[in-house]
Amino acid sequence: MSNYTLFTPGPIDVPEEVLQETAQPLIYHREAQFGKLLAGVSNHIKAIIDGEDKIFFLTSSGTGSMEAACSNTLSTGDKPIVAVCGKFGERWLEICTTYGIEPIVIKNEFGRCIEPEQIESALKKLDRPTVIFTTLTETSTGALNDIQSFGTISKKYDSFLVVDAIAGVGADPCPQKNWHVDMLIGASQKALMAPPGISFISASSRIVKKIAESNLPRYYFNLQLYEKFLAKHQTPFTPAITILYGLKKGLEMILQTGVENHFEHHRVVAEYVRQRVAQMGLNLLSCSPSRALTVVKMPDHIDSTSVLQEVKEKHNVLFANGQANLRGKIIRIGHMGNYDVSKMGKALDALENVMKQRR
Repeated sequence: MSNYTLFTPGPIDVPEEVLQETAQPLIYHREAQFGKLLAGVSNHIKAIIDGEDKIFFLTSSGTGSMEAACSNTLSTGDKPIVAVCGKFGERWLEICTTYGIEPIVIKNEFGRCIEPEQIESALKKLDRPTVIFTTLTETSTGALNDIQSFGTISKKYDSFLVVDAIAGVGADPCPQKNWHVDMLIGASQKALMAPPGISFISASSRIVKKIAESNLPRYYFNLQLYEKFLAKHQTPFTPAITILYGLKKGLEMILQTGVENHFEHHRVVAEYVRQRVAQMGLNLLSCSPSRALTVVKMPDHIDSTSVLQEVKEKHNVLFANGQANLRGKIIRIGHMGNYDVSKMGKALDALENVMKQRR
């Protein structure tokens, strides 16, 4: 059993009410009762994300839905655009190359966002529409991309915008239809306040047509198969039923609060966290930070790995380290979902206590 509270950028500290829902007795996933559960979850998600008619649920982490997005929208010889400004942008690139696809890569240094002009410049050089893979909330750096502008540009060039919104859904606004997002990918374990195990893809009607044209191999992630079962409010393979119960409860809590109120709550908490870390003399890594998490740079003489270990052992609080070349150089503070100013205040007190001893 863990002896700490999670303040990581996913999984999050799950509300007790959600955990209780995951303890419900199992139901059979081919009966009407399950269909009612799945339809309820789908309708709740649509209300939060301004979603499309078709939402496909996969029993996988968010990366599974990212892979499904690639393998179902691309064909051999395609030249998609991949926008990279962090580790999860790099993941789009890694998935594409795994399938033998050589994308056009747009890059910015970690901590900066992708500029809309970079997207448009790449599209201008192509002789046909393409798929753009990008990230809403880059959890490796805390950066928030301008998806609204990306959508406007994508529509202008008749292309398809696919957004990894796994960390952003429920924390950072990204209205799918209004912002012309053809595929929006989310998962259960972040701002939607449920345990990990379920991811989903909300797909526009125009990209569903493109799925039918794709020739890349897939089996478990074949969205055409998911579409057939969706008509019966089912999934083609055994789903994580208990996680769906928890997810439904998390979504209901958001809707009871009100979607706009929920986003505003995240803004207030994020602002509080950033005021506190500024008082500690720490700087943000991102110039355009998300509401879902705060990523702070460590002074050159302080290794974040030892700080995080001490905070965990002495105060039972777990923040996240950096990834790859940022490991030891940053601290990632998650505040998506089940957090408020009071709860964050206690966690930041612990961080401040340890940091004072390192100065």
